[in-house]
Amino acid sequence: MKRSKYVRDRAEAERALSQFLSDSSISLIMVTEPVMEWVQPLLAKHRKEYPLVVSIPTKKGSMGAVDTLAQLVKRTVGVELKVGK
Repeated sequence: MKRSKYVRDRAEAERALSQFLSDSSISLIMVTEPVMEWVQPLLAKHRKEYPLVVSIPTKKGSMGAVDTLAQLVKRTVGVELKVGK
C-alpha cells in the first residue's frame, strides 16, 4: 500500500476520506469496521463507482471474514491481501 492514514475520530476520518475520494489515482480504499461506521454518511453522499471503499475487520474480527474479503478484493481489483494468522 502506497498511502495510508491513521485516524482517531470521526472528523479525522471524514477529512481523510474526502481527500482520498477526490484523488483520481486511488481506486481502492480500505477502512476498518469502526471507521466505516464513522464515514457511512459521507459515503452515502458520494455516489461514484470508484474508488471502491471496503470495510475490513479489526484484529478482534473473525479470520473467516478476512479470508472472504481477501478473496473478494483479489477477484474484483486484482490485489492480493496478505493477512497474518
